[in-house]
Amino acid sequence: MAEKDYFASLEPVLAQELERFHCPSLALGVIRKGEILFSGGFGQADREKGLPAGSKTLYQIGSSSKAFTAALCAILVDEGKLSWDQPVREIAPEIRFYDVFTSDNVTLRDLLCHRTGVPRHEYSWYGNDFTRAELVEHVRYLEPNHPFRSIMQYNNYGYVLAGALIEKVTGLTWEACLEKYLFGPLGMTRTTAWLDDIEGDPDHAAPYGSLKEGMTEPPLIPFYRTSVEDKEKGIGAPFGPAGSINSCPEDMLKWLRFHLGDGTWEGKKILSPEALNELHKPAMLMTEPLDMPMDESTFHTYALGWFVEMYRGHKVVHHGGNINGFSAEVFMVPDLELGLVALTNADSCFLHLPLIRTIVDHYLEIEDGDWFRRYLEFTEKMTGSAQEIIRAMSGDQVAGTALSHPLEAYTGEYERAGYGPCSVKAEDGKLLLHILGVDIPLTHFHYDMLTTEGIVGELPPGIPVRFQTADKGGGIDALTMPLVPNGELIRFVKKEQKE
Repeated sequence: MAEKDYFASLEPVLAQELERFHCPSLALGVIRKGEILFSGGFGQADREKGLPAGSKTLYQIGSSSKAFTAALCAILVDEGKLSWDQPVREIAPEIRFYDVFTSDNVTLRDLLCHRTGVPRHEYSWYGNDFTRAELVEHVRYLEPNHPFRSIMQYNNYGYVLAGALIEKVTGLTWEACLEKYLFGPLGMTRTTAWLDDIEGDPDHAAPYGSLKEGMTEPPLIPFYRTSVEDKEKGIGAPFGPAGSINSCPEDMLKWLRFHLGDGTWEGKKILSPEALNELHKPAMLMTEPLDMPMDESTFHTYALGWFVEMYRGHKVVHHGGNINGFSAEVFMVPDLELGLVALTNADSCFLHLPLIRTIVDHYLEIEDGDWFRRYLEFTEKMTGSAQEIIRAMSGDQVAGTALSHPLEAYTGEYERAGYGPCSVKAEDGKLLLHILGVDIPLTHFHYDMLTTEGIVGELPPGIPVRFQTADKGGGIDALTMPLVPNGELIRFVKKEQKE
């Protein structure tokens, strides 16, 4: 089948799948052996404006940005300004971890392959307005849950710290380094790390949330923005190096062509072959994939800014991304010289993933793995699993119990080093938890445990909030919430109220 005919055959398929996955649009780019096979879009990038998705339409790529940060590090390693295995403290002694051993020994490679022993602590930055410098300082307050270098735990902080190292050794912002070392040389003229740029561009995808009960279409939602960002002052997104780049298929195909090459671009060296290989070389084994489990994929590892695994006997290098209203996947099969990028504008949408594997199967000349059906069923199963996890966090409810104190005893401000504060107030006979910028009603579960009625960040309703009684005096002095993967509790201590 001719390339043109193959991609034309995807149009009716995607028209159906966009509806089944509740996704407004998808933008796709495919390159093989240096030739662009497809660059375009499907569906409406902005339903309200009637804007169709196209090859130049800007989407946020979320954590697919990590490969750009890793590439900047590789360039600086080539220049002798950074080293993969030099202790970070020798360059930036202000970077400290919770324990002395990790602080003394952590390297750039450790940061980039997620093996610091620190879990995600996602809600210590998400929904807060800390500056990038404050996030760097807060790492010292974030407890590990595994020994250093013992396990791969995906963690955005490693890339925030890598961004700080880039800025320190260059004297430039991370955003300026992207322009100088990557976007400019590769001709990625529509790619940017500034939220103002995507919002101000007439050809950009609008962000849409998840389909909720009673809705027929996913709702339009705002871009994720913190109050500290200011392009005019050169202040980017605090978490920028971990996930704030905006791009389109046309530009991302240049990025893929570069990675499928030898480190040069149009005859000019960007990276040494050795440094490029380092980015794609497995650095840490994973205990399980972050993607849908499948028999076709084995040997799951993380390299530097990329996941690396075997898919149907072929090495594949890829990375996804999710941020409010957008999901992305960048995927390479080096021995086929095949690169793909798929971008969607819906919260936690999985449509791009089965599309990528369907196209890869086509070029492997094997029968399609029925990916759209399998991913749709996986999505539905995940929704049910999330509720099961929440129920497991709460445990069995004990009937006939009551709060141990009057409502006013639970009210006040609660704080925890490395996290933003939260507060509790009483209103109309109920307690309200204010966290991540929103008020969440609390429902009594049993004893001094309540559960959230609304969504906390990206967490579903039903999160347990446990209030604790002080050892002395008997008052309420703390609350805990499971804000770390695997249900580990984060403890917020109640501030003393001044008379």
